[in-house]
Amino acid sequence: MREDRFDELALQDEWRIAFDGSPDWMINLPLIMKCVLLAVLMTIAIVFVGSRGWILPWPVLIVLPAGPFAVMAYRIGETEFTHIVIDGARLTWRGGLLTRRVASVELFRIQNVEAISTWWQRGLGFGTLVIESSDANHPLWILPGMPDAELMRDALNRRALALRDARGIREFNVGRV
Repeated sequence: MREDRFDELALQDEWRIAFDGSPDWMINLPLIMKCVLLAVLMTIAIVFVGSRGWILPWPVLIVLPAGPFAVMAYRIGETEFTHIVIDGARLTWRGGLLTRRVASVELFRIQNVEAISTWWQRGLGFGTLVIESSDANHPLWILPGMPDAELMRDALNRRALALRDARGIREFNVGRV
């Protein structure tokens, strides 16, 4: 059923929205697990050092275990403030927590789309799209946390080919075959 939806989206008019949202927050799962483990280990180390009679300054007692959680919160916030829109004509990426960046690429400039899903990402239904384009400013686009990455890859490739055919644009490779 989902495959039909993406096939349909790839062939419809150029103002139809194919994807409008943020990456899946679960893309941060490995970092979350590492940060929690690091905070637990730091807390155990602090308790061990304290039980030996050493007196640690209070900033060490607070900052060391809280540091990994700050890193984790920043990364989750960065993911939450990333917004991707893929319509029938272009891909637009807006992101950044402290510094806002906006970039877009016309779909007819897309040359290749690769979908990468690790074993745990496949089970949760998302992956990373790696998009190669002929855009001089942004030749490589990496979109982590995209739902149904393989279906989205197929739809983007088909839509890029359809747009190039409709505009009469042909690829010309210089130096690569």
